[in-house]
Amino acid sequence: MTYTPTLGGSSAAPGDGPRDAVSTFERHRAELRASKRLWNILGLVAFVVCLGLSIWVSRFYPDRLAAGVPRIFEYFGTIMPDLQWSVLFEGRTEEGRAVPGSLTFWYTDFWTYMRLIWETILMAITATLIGAAVAFVLSFPAAANLAPNSWVYWISRRFLEICRGIPEILLALVFVFMIGIGPLAGVLAIAIHTMGALGKLFAEVNENASSRPVEGITAVGGSWAERMAYGVVPQVAPNFFSYALLRFEINVRASSIIGFVGAGGIGQELNRVISFYSDDRVAAVLLLVVLTVTIIDLISERVRLNYIGRENFQ
Repeated sequence: MTYTPTLGGSSAAPGDGPRDAVSTFERHRAELRASKRLWNILGLVAFVVCLGLSIWVSRFYPDRLAAGVPRIFEYFGTIMPDLQWSVLFEGRTEEGRAVPGSLTFWYTDFWTYMRLIWETILMAITATLIGAAVAFVLSFPAAANLAPNSWVYWISRRFLEICRGIPEILLALVFVFMIGIGPLAGVLAIAIHTMGALGKLFAEVNENASSRPVEGITAVGGSWAERMAYGVVPQVAPNFFSYALLRFEINVRASSIIGFVGAGGIGQELNRVISFYSDDRVAAVLLLVVLTVTIIDLISERVRLNYIGRENFQ
């Protein structure tokens, strides 16, 4: 066998170089696979431990669930109306009283409920518009690939995390203490949480946007604001609109809950009937809330399909 000199002064067989490279690659790949396998095992063990601790802390035991499920039906049995077919559609008497067992008697305060539901929807609309507007502005500096510098990115991200990290009901309690009972406290609470949640979603959409339009605008001397307005916004607008509608649906539900702390809306009435009654008025309010949320979900879905295009969901 003949040997050829190498740069280091040593000699090696002509075929040793490729073989060494292949063996080095295989050894490195084996090390990576072993490391990945180890981390997967550690992750699985950590998951099982956390799951076990969660079950222990929450006492999520099958026997407790089996014993508790029938009580749900017992509760709903106590709030279901005592409707009677013979007087089901009877109106009010000459004295203006509703006949017990009729729909009129069940929904004695129907127009009060409808006014509060309308108030709830308006609260959700206002909060969504305010939150989405602020989230739109902050989503660009909060995107890692679009932020002017690292400080702006860090501050924007932390601000959005704080906004969405505080529960709406806690924010509502703070604003009720500051400005008093009413819808304004609820709107501010939901708007702050909305800007945090939508800001994160919008920023992630921005990070997935194509950089080519931005590079083209940069090449012709466009400013940072112009790069965002003409290079990024046209790409992300449909997703922004879809996320904003989805958040509106969530805010309608949230507006129904924060009323429990005096922040307006149908939730305030629901809290009242739960506190002072144990009868069919609770079911009456809950039924209207469920129907309202369902209708809004259906309308929102249709709007999203018409705006974005049905073909994008196939």
